[in-house]
Amino acid sequence: MGYIITTVVALVAVAAGLAVLYVRYENRPTPRPSLVAMRAAVPGARRVAPGDLCTCGGTIGRTGRTSARFGEILGCTGCQRAWTMDGRRIVRRRAGVQRQAEGPAD
Repeated sequence: MGYIITTVVALVAVAAGLAVLYVRYENRPTPRPSLVAMRAAVPGARRVAPGDLCTCGGTIGRTGRTSARFGEILGCTGCQRAWTMDGRRIVRRRAGVQRQAEGPAD
């Protein structure tokens, strides 16, 4: 009778060990695509390339300008929009003019 109990305990231990190995295998870290690739897969995060059409109807092409921050710049022939060479949109924000407090002039 003791042999049967020992055999059952051994089989349960082996099954538990196999279960641990399987869960460890399924939860292992795997290589992920870079954030740029993941962003490109997101709808609405469209990238552009030279020769593409802009939303204004112009053509996107090389401008010959380079930026210290972004490198070579792509631009539109019909508007002032700009992109980096890897297709990311450059958003230009102009510094607003500070209004002086309105009051009686001296």
